[in-house]
Amino acid sequence: MGKNNALEALVKITNEKLGYEPATPSEFNELLRRIKNTTGDSLSLSSVKRLWGYVKYNGDFSHTTLNILVRFNGMKDWESFKRNIEKDVAVTNDEDSGFHPDTMVDTGKYNPGDRFELSWNDGKGCEMECVEHMRFRVLKSQNIKLKEGDIVTLHTLCIGHPIYISDIQRGDLHFASYIGAKKSGLQSITDA
Repeated sequence: MGKNNALEALVKITNEKLGYEPATPSEFNELLRRIKNTTGDSLSLSSVKRLWGYVKYNGDFSHTTLNILVRFNGMKDWESFKRNIEKDVAVTNDEDSGFHPDTMVDTGKYNPGDRFELSWNDGKGCEMECVEHMRFRVLKSQNIKLKEGDIVTLHTLCIGHPIYISDIQRGDLHFASYIGAKKSGLQSITDA
């Protein structure tokens, strides 16, 4: 796959994570803020505008810039992102389905006592601890409807997509399901 196709895929994945395509200075500044908050690294406004095609640019983008943007999307680095995109294109060109390289976490990998943090838009998120296979206790809750102490079932997490939780137990109460990050999708999944 050519570099341009991988760049287009990276921009598309980022737009999906944002829930919109940046087009105004405030939207690009919001993207830069989110990149800084997620990765700890900064990108310049001009670099991002060039990547999105708002400023004409015929040169190559630095690996540092590409690595930061790939990490913002929850993946390892630019080179592995390109390889995964090549595999996706080889397997399917179906716009209605596809594979998620390095962005999906099977919660079955967690053992009792393991912890992780989830975050999404507007300072929302939580910290969870595995209590048994695919069952988790909410340890901390920030600006979301899940409460500390809730016990939930969670099968899969995917950067850029909503979080789907089932079988929520809150003391004597039982809730069938919860959907979080509907608009923005998960921004980060961090082992604690």
